[in-house]
Order: sequence, then C-alpha cells, then structure tokens
Amino acid sequence: MNKLKRNAITHGLGLALLAGVVGTTAGAEEDAPRRVTLERVRSDRLHATIAASGSIEARRITAIGSEVNGRVTRVYVDVGDAVEEGAPLFQIDPEPYEMALAEARAGLALCRAESRNADAEADRIAKLVELNAASRQRYDKIRTQAEVARARVRQGQAGLDRAKRNLDRTLITAPYSASIVERSAHEGSMSIGAPVLMLQESGALEFIVDVPEAAPAPVRAGDSVRLFAEGLADPIESRVDRVTARVDPQTRTYQVRGAVLDPSGLVKAGSYVRAELHTRRPETRPVIHRSSVLTRDGRTYVMRVDAGVVRKVPVRIGIRTESDVEILHGASVGDLVVGGRDASNISEGVRIRLREPVQAARNVTGP
Repeated sequence: MNKLKRNAITHGLGLALLAGVVGTTAGAEEDAPRRVTLERVRSDRLHATIAASGSIEARRITAIGSEVNGRVTRVYVDVGDAVEEGAPLFQIDPEPYEMALAEARAGLALCRAESRNADAEADRIAKLVELNAASRQRYDKIRTQAEVARARVRQGQAGLDRAKRNLDRTLITAPYSASIVERSAHEGSMSIGAPVLMLQESGALEFIVDVPEAAPAPVRAGDSVRLFAEGLADPIESRVDRVTARVDPQTRTYQVRGAVLDPSGLVKAGSYVRAELHTRRPETRPVIHRSSVLTRDGRTYVMRVDAGVVRKVPVRIGIRTESDVEILHGASVGDLVVGGRDASNISEGVRIRLREPVQAARNVTGP
C-alpha cells in the first residue's frame, strides 16, 4: 500500500492530528500510522473584494433653455462660471411680453366693467319682475348675460396671470448651484426650444461603475468602496448608495452608484474611475481553508472523509479570500475534509482513523 510522504503539520489554530492510513479497502492490512491534517467545514460570512470600473459624473446635469420664445438679449454667464441657485443666466427680449401683459390688463378691466353692468341690469330687472313690470323670460335672459360676463372676467384673469408668467420667464435663472459647462447661444440668437446653456451641479459628484454579473457576491447598498481616480495619489473612500435592479444583457454587468467626496476639488465629472468594492454575504455559508480545495482538469473538488474513507467530492465555490474559500455546493457545515498539503497527496478510497476531535481549522498551512 502507498504511504503518505510526510507528517501532518502540527501548528495552526484548530488543527487535528489524524492517524492510521489503513488502506484503500476495508479489511486490508494496516500500514504504519501516518498523521493527516483534517479540518471541519465551518459556517462563516466572508468578505469579497470586487474590481469594477466606470466614471465619475455630476448628480445633475441640465440643459437650460427658455420656456418662452424670443431673441436672446443678454447672457450673464460663460463656460466655467460658478453660479448660485436663483442667479440670472440669460434674458429673452421682454418687450413683446410686456405688451401682452398690458393688453391682458386692459382686457380684464373691460370684462370687469361689463360684468358690473350686467349684474346691475340683472338686479334692476329682478325688482321689476317682483312688481310685475317685467317678464320672467326677460329676467332669465339678463341673468344669463351676467353669468357670461362673470365668466369672461375669470377668463381675463387667467389671461393676465399667463401674461405675467410669460414675462417672468423671459429671465432664466439657475435652478440650483452649478457650474456652466457648455454655452450654445449668444446675444441676438433666437431661443426656440433649443438649450442655451448646460449646467452641472456643483459639489455633488457620484461614481457609476459596472459590476460583473459573475462577481463572487452581489453588491448591496452600504458596501464600502475605494475609488482610484485619475490625477489623485490616494484613493477616495466611499459607500454604495444605489444598486440598479437590471443587468445589461450586452455587457452582463449592473451599475452601482455612490457619492464622491473630494475635498481637493481635483476630481472632475466624466473622469475614469477604478473601484474596489468590499461586500459581504448577508448570511453564513460553509467555509474551509483554501488549501483544502483542489482544482484539476477544470474541476474543483475536496477530499471529504465519509465514514472514515476519503472521497473525492466536486464542489462549487463562491468568495475566495487569502485564507478561506466559500462552498456553495458539495460540502456542508460539519463535514470533515483533508487539509493542507495532505489534500493533494492523499488518494481517494484511503481509510483513516480519528485519534482526537477535529475542530474547525482557520489557519491551515497550505502548499
């Protein structure tokens, strides 16, 4: 019978010393005992570091145009300027809208006068009806005319409000604190639905990175992130704020976003960024030392001890760290597996005898 070529490693937390490499079949003659390293599959939550890339963008980028048509008479800002919320950006010629407002005021005054006259006439006819000096039919007609006059007053008031609103909107102001990143019109040009300026929100940057669908663990809101941006010597620490619920069918990635806090002010929107996302399973999974996991011919497996016999068991793995591997399928918490260098040296079918209890091994020296 073949014998193990080495003794088990006797240092490391939770190592178990097993003896009695007996043979490949029950009842075979017992060889001289050799120590073998085993570990018991434990339950744990591993951290995964996922590499991703993307860009840094402003949280809000807005194309600013005017809601009313007209000639641009003045642009108060230029590319690169910083503006506060409510600051004037550009002016549309207000003269046509001032004239429209004057007409609306005059029209409303006329409607009000006609309404007062109609109400007075209706009151007068009502008294005559009480004295049987006028017909009820005539009163109904006058009362209807009064109601029409009141409706025209309301219509005139709406026209006046609209004219005021249009005049107010000839001056376009910043909807939030921002920087001017683009200017597409100058004084004298006509604004007919086209944007005049492009605004980018100040001091509100976010990273947008694409995470591979095949990453070992899903990224969740709250996970920590290290960002490596062009031009910065040190990484930026951040957290994931939002995770999209959709995987892009073309790239097989999904987007995650979060705030970029850059006190230096050197990071610019549109910059390339590399990210390290640190995520953790929300629940525990079976975990073993990575030296206990073997890969040959494209297959991953462990040497599991079942009823004292070593069996080669295929496994599917998840998160891998420097010392541990998460088992998604093929091994359960409490299983015994051969660890350390013994995992690659022992043969399937070998029988072993346990000489002392086996604990979960966290520090098994690998090959």
